[in-house]
Amino acid sequence: MNSGDEKSKEYAQRRMNELKGLSVSDRYVINLSQNGSNGGKNILTKSELQEILKSGGDITKARIQKLSRSGSKIDRQYAAELLLHAESEESISFLIELLHDTSSKVRNTAILTAIKKNNDEVIYSLIDNLNHPKCGTQALNALVIIGSRTLNFLDSAFYRSGQSTQTMLRIVQAMGRIGGQRARDLLWNKIDFPDKIVVSQVLLSLGESGFKASISQITRIKYSLESDIADVAWNLNAYITIGNEGNAKEIKKALQREIQNDTQHVYMLLAMLYDTRSIQLVKENIESGTTEGTTYAVELLDVFLSEQLKQRVIPVLDDLSETEKLSKLEIFFPQIEVNEKLILKFLINRDFTQANRWTKANVIKQIGILRIEDFKLDLIAQLFNPDWLVKEIAAWSLHQIDTEEYTITTFRLGEEVKKKLDEVIVNESSLKLIDKVIFFKTIAVFEEIPGLTLSHLADITEEIKLPEGLSLTIDEKQNWFFYIVLSGAVKYYEKGN
Repeated sequence: MNSGDEKSKEYAQRRMNELKGLSVSDRYVINLSQNGSNGGKNILTKSELQEILKSGGDITKARIQKLSRSGSKIDRQYAAELLLHAESEESISFLIELLHDTSSKVRNTAILTAIKKNNDEVIYSLIDNLNHPKCGTQALNALVIIGSRTLNFLDSAFYRSGQSTQTMLRIVQAMGRIGGQRARDLLWNKIDFPDKIVVSQVLLSLGESGFKASISQITRIKYSLESDIADVAWNLNAYITIGNEGNAKEIKKALQREIQNDTQHVYMLLAMLYDTRSIQLVKENIESGTTEGTTYAVELLDVFLSEQLKQRVIPVLDDLSETEKLSKLEIFFPQIEVNEKLILKFLINRDFTQANRWTKANVIKQIGILRIEDFKLDLIAQLFNPDWLVKEIAAWSLHQIDTEEYTITTFRLGEEVKKKLDEVIVNESSLKLIDKVIFFKTIAVFEEIPGLTLSHLADITEEIKLPEGLSLTIDEKQNWFFYIVLSGAVKYYEKGN
């Protein structure tokens, strides 16, 4: 902090702020430097300084109230930081206000403060933030850090009337990460919840929390295991059937990811039924990629799996081709014979627990590329899907097949949604979400990341067009976005150089 080098000073200040959970506090100072330059900092007035001195250095309620209700986002963010050090319990009400602020930066700062300063109302406010597109992950992490004290509040919020599926999923995720017997009991109570997507996450969270099935619970876990193996068989059949036209390559990649995810789920469920170390040993040997490793893993499974499970589990985990795996599984999970076109229809209408949003988006794109008119009604149905990735690509495919039908149907979605779709599809003034993901995949750092994960990244990206000659300031205090150049070129300057 006392270094003569300006860069070292700035770095030290940033690290201090990170340790304290601060990001803007260094912008508020008591006096100016001798040269009179304030460097964009906010100077404390005489009355504010007197207020701090009178309170013995404590941050007063009046000062926090003034900052938290300021029209300036930076003032409100500063208030959220000050609350971390405020002694008065009365100030908690301002933290609750800031946890519902319109600015995501202010909310995120308030969430960091809430980890240390919280009561029942603050915990409920954190739960309310779980569905926020830019603050949901931060709120989830905060609840996990606060720990088991949040479990009853999370459980109560899960069953709240009108609760969104997204919030339910995050609540279940939080419970799994908090762990402990109480969390496992609450999760097991949700195992037969009517929403399959939620049940799928419940199973994942149970696995994460170290759940072991008791005698009365074994049957339910075996049922889930059979369902996963059935999904693997179905996806293998789709992979073999899909053909090679148009977008088939991307669909096959998406289906391979689906099969990999289902296989990981199988390992997780086996660990609930059998010795965790034995299952881990099987997994490590199969994933080693060697013939010896796979042979040893299959021999281990042959020892401790029941006869019924052996015939179903081993083909899924063994190092076999897609055709060989399907051949062994088809005895237990027979597949109907379908052609390249019909398999697309089945994939679109599959449950989201069986075909994720990225797989569906690629299938819908294929329908648009091949201009399959028979599937117009399926595309129209997907226009009313709440998932924007699916809705947008369904609109694009319908526009490729029948522009008149596109115009008529999008009117039914409302003026605002139609305008947004027209900008992307008719005017082509910005990228579709699916195109953003395809662009991400061309960047080396994202190469091995699944399309599903990148699709969630695409959800929160913003596209900006920078006119020639215009500059954009990037720093860690006010503009902490990560920028990727899609087209054109930019020059990077640091301290004028």
